[in-house]
Amino acid sequence: MDHQARLLWFAREVLPHEGDVRHWLAGRIRGLTSCELDEVIQEAYARIWTVDVERIVSGRAYLFVTARHIVGEHVRRSRIVSIELVADFESLNIVDDEIGAFRRLSGQQELARLHAAIATLPPKCRQAFQLKKFEELSQREIAGRMGISESTVEKHLAKALRLLMEAMKAPQTGAEDDERGKRRFWGFG
Repeated sequence: MDHQARLLWFAREVLPHEGDVRHWLAGRIRGLTSCELDEVIQEAYARIWTVDVERIVSGRAYLFVTARHIVGEHVRRSRIVSIELVADFESLNIVDDEIGAFRRLSGQQELARLHAAIATLPPKCRQAFQLKKFEELSQREIAGRMGISESTVEKHLAKALRLLMEAMKAPQTGAEDDERGKRRFWGFG
């Protein structure tokens, strides 16, 4: 595809969706100091510009997925695991033919790791965390439901987040098995 045709495709298929991507990203990158909205958008544009656009089925979906991956890279680099961010990845529901099976599997494994880490939390921490993150209750509502003070709820939530961050930072067990699985997946083992 020549330069002019690429420009026209980009203007028609990608640029009109910038507002939607900005709106979607705005709520998901709060608290990530290493992640600026404009930088994510510009990086997404740069990455899309370098790929073979003739293979892209949906410019909108590709833009959303590219932005999501950039934010994911920022999260991994900063080693901060935002529970809301991980949960929001699943809620996007954009059909993505560009992501390979290995990436989907990797994301599913990370989510399974997160759920396993939540399951290991002390019972009161887990209950407070689940009420806050999954049922979206306020600290006052959690305190009422659990029959404890708001300050105790705050302590349980802080402990839960600290333990989850430590669990997600810890290296995965079975790294050799994962590496063998990757080699088999790609046909090298």
